[in-house]
Amino acid sequence: MRGKHRRRRPPPGPISLSAVMVGVLAVTMATPRGAEAPDRSERRRAWSAPAAPAPRHPEAPRRFTIAATGDILIHESLWERAALLGAGSGEEFDFRPMFRRVRDTLADADLALCHLETPVTADGSVSSYPVFAAPAEITDAIADAGYDSCSTASNHSLDGGVPGIDATLDSLDRSGVAHSGTARSRPESRRTTMLDVEGARVAHLSYSFGFNGFTPEHDWQANVIEVERILDDARRARERGSDFTVVSMHWGVEPLTTPTAFQTQVAERLTRSPFVDAIVGHHAHVVQPIERVNGKVVAYGMGNFLSGMRPSEMWPDGVEDGVIVLLRVARRGDAYRVTRVHAVPTTVEYGTWRVLPSA
Repeated sequence: MRGKHRRRRPPPGPISLSAVMVGVLAVTMATPRGAEAPDRSERRRAWSAPAAPAPRHPEAPRRFTIAATGDILIHESLWERAALLGAGSGEEFDFRPMFRRVRDTLADADLALCHLETPVTADGSVSSYPVFAAPAEITDAIADAGYDSCSTASNHSLDGGVPGIDATLDSLDRSGVAHSGTARSRPESRRTTMLDVEGARVAHLSYSFGFNGFTPEHDWQANVIEVERILDDARRARERGSDFTVVSMHWGVEPLTTPTAFQTQVAERLTRSPFVDAIVGHHAHVVQPIERVNGKVVAYGMGNFLSGMRPSEMWPDGVEDGVIVLLRVARRGDAYRVTRVHAVPTTVEYGTWRVLPSA
């Protein structure tokens, strides 16, 4: 059991949103479910690649699958429910049951990527909107669900300041989950999060449009969307041995179901690079389209995977919904390409806050 958490209640803040209708998700070619996946604790191997590339695996796979999901946003209603669940599990907070119905889908993928939008508490106090500090047990649940890496660059990255960044990455490290998007030190920010997927090397990069008015003490602490910097990072990842590079983008406008001009322009520029292979997005809290741009898959917005948001005067229908994007990646000559895309719709069940496949 972790140390006792305290509740911190920040003053409420206004939200100004326009009402929009839920968009229609466009996907291509279903990916069949594969054979039962091996134990994730044995197959997961992640490292932060320094300047020299790791030696190439002599038997790199012909194909593999990647699962990616949208915002994990820990509102007060979620950690109150997790506290009740924890009473019978030996943990102060137990978020694991909220992921149980989607574990098989995540486990069927060779690599699973999450987006942890809210930082972990640094001092034991927990809080919700507008300044988040989630119980550290959320990272144990993320690991238990089968995730291998989480993007951490979001508009809430700096809610807890430097202690919040440190606590979040420390907690992910303890849970055995890789991370990208924020850093505890300048040397850490210069490294590339690389994941071994049955011998193929997948780089995971992460960036946000901004930080809700907070400014990092150092620009290396949280990655902001700057096209040239992302292209440099992707090129560096390839030089360090990446076979396939996924870029997680925290962008868009709440709660628009269509990508903004900024999103489409950035996607156009990034996908022209031979070093960027796929883009997965979040932040709008509703599902946005999946398209191919310059032949590369761009999932503009994967919706809310786990959150306490519900339809209201401020939020439209669809904020309780998300999608698991499954990418089938195959080797074509010396390069890997996404050959099939499959989307599994999900919804968050009110009260239990379980993530349920809705199709």
